[in-house]
Amino acid sequence: MEHLRGPSPLANPGARHPELLGPAHRDGFGDEAADRVWDVCVIGSGASGAVAADRLVRQGLDVLMVEEGFRLAGHVDLDEAETLCRQAVARDDEGNWTDEGWPWTTSNLGGGTVFYGGASFRYQPFDFDPGSLIDTGGTEVRWPYTLADLAPYYEVLERRLGVCGGPPAEGSNGARHSRGPAHEPSAAARVLYAAGESLGYRPFPTPLAINRDPYEGRAGCDRVSLCVSHACPTGAKGDVVAVFLAPLAAHPNFMLRTGVRAVRLEQDRAGEVSALRCLDRVSGQTREVRARAFVLACNAIQTAALLLRSRTTYSPSGVGNHSGLVGRGLCVKLSEYVSGVVQAAPEVLADPDVHKGPFSTVAFLDHYLDEDCPTGVGGLIYESKRDRAPKLVRDALELRIETILSDHPNLDNRVGLSRYVDEDGLPAIVLDYRTDPRDQARLRYMTGRCERLLRAAGANGIRHKATGFAQGSSHLHGTCRAGDDPARSVVDGWGRVHSADNVYVVDGSFMPYPGGLNPTLTIQAHALRTSKAVASHLAAPHAAHV
Repeated sequence: MEHLRGPSPLANPGARHPELLGPAHRDGFGDEAADRVWDVCVIGSGASGAVAADRLVRQGLDVLMVEEGFRLAGHVDLDEAETLCRQAVARDDEGNWTDEGWPWTTSNLGGGTVFYGGASFRYQPFDFDPGSLIDTGGTEVRWPYTLADLAPYYEVLERRLGVCGGPPAEGSNGARHSRGPAHEPSAAARVLYAAGESLGYRPFPTPLAINRDPYEGRAGCDRVSLCVSHACPTGAKGDVVAVFLAPLAAHPNFMLRTGVRAVRLEQDRAGEVSALRCLDRVSGQTREVRARAFVLACNAIQTAALLLRSRTTYSPSGVGNHSGLVGRGLCVKLSEYVSGVVQAAPEVLADPDVHKGPFSTVAFLDHYLDEDCPTGVGGLIYESKRDRAPKLVRDALELRIETILSDHPNLDNRVGLSRYVDEDGLPAIVLDYRTDPRDQARLRYMTGRCERLLRAAGANGIRHKATGFAQGSSHLHGTCRAGDDPARSVVDGWGRVHSADNVYVVDGSFMPYPGGLNPTLTIQAHALRTSKAVASHLAAPHAAHV
């Protein structure tokens, strides 16, 4: 087999953090008993995996978490972190194949939450049952549960993450929320608020998992950065290393092993998984991890690839691939930046904090459902500041907004395995994604709404910036679709794989419809809900033999 070009995750040892989180954490495996059977093995330490591990440990279960990446040193920014990530084969904008696809957010302890801006939206009621407007030619888009079912888990996570801001009545039927007072709007957001209101919009503070004020031992935001290109310097942001993993690192029921890559799941009998074959990236040795249950939290691309690599006598097409749907239905969300500049008072431009965080303090859902938009489904518009100082406008105030919208699930958009291999000798990942023409039309409509908002603000020099979402993005969904019918889905409503009773998917893979908002909080709420099912399964008498 041919090798795929790309960096090794060990290419820059200086990016690794010299300190471990606590006694439960180490890089690679040590001399711990190789024949130990864990209650749960959690694969992936990002947004969903950390939430799942936290809940399962608190339920009294013995949990092993394996993470391919390492803890990043504090000086590592997003650009450097991305150089540590393995790439994929993907189509470019002209439909040609390239080996520069992007199957990660980032590959490190805490995943993309180390660098995300903290946007923490609850999904809208429409997102759970969009079939009245979303035509996929028969592919199921209705979730197997409702917003009301997820609301209690949103509640818990908003408190744990310190979410501030959001719509005044987010949720369904007046559902309560646990969000704190919003962050103060930025200078740009104040202009956007006024422009939106002049158009009849209902702007609201972007909900952010960033403590505005000190809370439960965590610092408040000092607005020194946007948190989207560097780790939060104060610990105010709700990245999962700070909120969930660091407190677990001294717990006797928890073990965290970084620098350990999940290679494949193994089976001793039909209907369940017995072990995970791992590669210790520190020693170069492979090792088998046995557990009663396995929780997959790798992201919607990496989880699908792991299942497809897991070909056994009992699952010849890969564990969970009984319906042939593993890897199919990849959704990445469409997005685009639109920016312009306005004149501002000298004292505003002279303020040293004018370009500092948070990255977003105003959002608009007025076109989320819009009969004038093709298909009637629009998307989100929100402030999305940049913090690359050389690119900022010095003599005017920049207004930079982003629109995000769902893509139509299409089973032909998929994750697959290549004939090329990576540096570990494993099949490289293939991303075969084409944007639906209907979605291209919707994106044009929404960027037109962005231009209209900027013009209402008096902006000049309006520019567009593409995000390259079709080659992979930070919003990944749909490759292990949830549903009630095993013939048309991979997992059930609790995230359990239909054909492997002790395997659960907690990342964005499960989403039958991707929704049109930043998905992190919803993925985490699903992970919290699924953890309840995992704990119940392991407590049941029939689970004792697993």
